[in-house]
Amino acid sequence: MLVQFLFEITGYQIFDSRLFRAGLAAVLAALLVFFTMPRYIAFLKRINATSDFKENSPPIMGGLLMVVIVVVVSCITAIFNGYVVAALVILVLYSAVGATDDITKIRMKKLVDSGKKTKKDYEEKADGMGTTIRLVLYFLFSFAIAISCYKLVPDLTSELYVPFVKFQIWHPHLPNWLFILFITFVVAASANGTNFTDGIDSLVSVPLITGMFFVGVVAYVSGNAIFSDYLHIPYLKGCDELFPIAMASVGALLAYLWYNSPPAEIYMGDAGSIGFGALLGIMFILVQAALFLPIVGVIILAEAASVVMQIGHFKLNKKIRGWDYADKHRLFLRAPLHHHFQLKWKGRFGDSKPLVNAKIAWRMHLISFFALIFGFIVFFGLR
Repeated sequence: MLVQFLFEITGYQIFDSRLFRAGLAAVLAALLVFFTMPRYIAFLKRINATSDFKENSPPIMGGLLMVVIVVVVSCITAIFNGYVVAALVILVLYSAVGATDDITKIRMKKLVDSGKKTKKDYEEKADGMGTTIRLVLYFLFSFAIAISCYKLVPDLTSELYVPFVKFQIWHPHLPNWLFILFITFVVAASANGTNFTDGIDSLVSVPLITGMFFVGVVAYVSGNAIFSDYLHIPYLKGCDELFPIAMASVGALLAYLWYNSPPAEIYMGDAGSIGFGALLGIMFILVQAALFLPIVGVIILAEAASVVMQIGHFKLNKKIRGWDYADKHRLFLRAPLHHHFQLKWKGRFGDSKPLVNAKIAWRMHLISFFALIFGFIVFFGLR
């Protein structure tokens, strides 16, 4: 909004350029993270904001600072419309749920340290407010935003664009009620998926960066009548205002990697992983590219799918063959997927656990970049 005000009082076209404002958002968000994160880390250490019992463990809730910065930078560089409001409201609401989880974990850990609670009590509260309550809030928030989007976003349609299939040949058209449920599911699943992915230093940041970059470029092209017509993409007026939000997220996450690269000085925590995951999901919905999220966010999908498959496989075997059989014949050594590779590759690269974690993270990072390139090819090239 500030940039819009500068355009109105100066008349300089650069302040109205989506490309300029997106670049400004990325740089501004990155600089704010660089300047504020060291003091924020020091503050979290003073209040002992950790969630595990390891000595000198890095504090959590690093993502909360980034969410605040992205919201502030978005308010400066984006012009508010239905797209922007929907994206920022989802980011704030989901981040609030994650922050509540983080605060609960920190509080329970302090009670254990003081002897007022046992480690068993802490493990029972390992999910913060609890999985059921959290999922209910996810779906309530997503459902409310999904309904609101019909009024706030006039160009949002329930037509789905299927990868590898030309829109003119076939595209499913969902009934309004089913499309609302689809939005609710995608946002909640994206938030949960990123939360599962946040288990190794830097692991969740890169899939979020590549996903945000993809959806930002798609938003920019879809909001430009000339570009969208040339590339046979539906023109979504005002959709390009999501571009500054996406690039603010990219800038903040890149700067965050400076502090989260192994060995991490701070962890993202649920406030960041859940908030940014939900933002990624709603943005893919708003640019009508929801079915491309599993392609670009293949790491997030794999992490979430591994948990679902592990639980489903265990419960099925438990019901059919008993608990002992189910416990000995798990689908993965441990879920989410990165934990499976931690156990499978143990000793493969020496006895150093950080070396194994770094190998897992970097290979998944490379997959994320390949998925980004492949996503662009499928979305823009196979029209």
